[in-house]
Amino acid sequence: MIVAATVHFPYITGWPERAAQADAAATRAGFERLGRAFRDAGVETIVAFTSEHIVNLQPRLAPPFLIGSGDLHEAFPEPHFNLVPTARPGDPELAIHLVQALYRDGFDVAHSSELQLDHGTTLPLALLGIEAQVSVVPVIINSIFPPLPTLDRCRALGAAIARALVRAAPARRVGILATGGLSHTVGAPGVERNDPAFDQAFVDALVAGDLDRACSHSDAVLDAAGNGTHEIRNWIAAASAAGGLRPTEVTRIAYAAGWNSGVHQLLWGVA
Repeated sequence: MIVAATVHFPYITGWPERAAQADAAATRAGFERLGRAFRDAGVETIVAFTSEHIVNLQPRLAPPFLIGSGDLHEAFPEPHFNLVPTARPGDPELAIHLVQALYRDGFDVAHSSELQLDHGTTLPLALLGIEAQVSVVPVIINSIFPPLPTLDRCRALGAAIARALVRAAPARRVGILATGGLSHTVGAPGVERNDPAFDQAFVDALVAGDLDRACSHSDAVLDAAGNGTHEIRNWIAAASAAGGLRPTEVTRIAYAAGWNSGVHQLLWGVA
């Protein structure tokens, strides 16, 4: 089972010309490498640990975990990011299996047959070159409306989903993709900054297979690194789903000037 993680900030497609040519080229090459890994593995369904930006989750209803169970996931229009609003097929059978398995495992996850995808999911799928027939089961982890699920709870979720996937059908070709993060700020002062030291420490923990260290950050620490940093929950879930494998670091750009963010991508390969 292929497991990968990548940033998804919309400057990559919205303003590609703002980045240095070397940074833009390295980012494109990283997405191409991850996409090739999914294609080479013959992935039929991608389980995406992802975030969203007040499209499905709202202040009036913000479950910690939300699984998309529909036949089709429409894309939320975001033309300002140069993203074509491409709908993606769902995998209702697998999605419902995951929901039921998680119930048995003590996770009261929410589910939606009308979940929409925003740039947090559509951007990486597009840049990975994921073909139109590949199904997507989005697993949205709340990273914007406190109280948020703890990092340890996200770690447990990833492990539980991995167990459920093994039980679903051993021959089913499923890949896991985490998107989001790392340190960045959205809709608040400080959007031009990130925290390269935090990013390096977090990625180093994942590369070392040290999930205890990766999960050791308090929400206050994440807030200090930027409100968008809470999206590392997606990466932790994916790392946990990969079991004891250590990932290969595909891309590490500490700070891409013009994009106001670091660029990080990991590939766990076959789990």
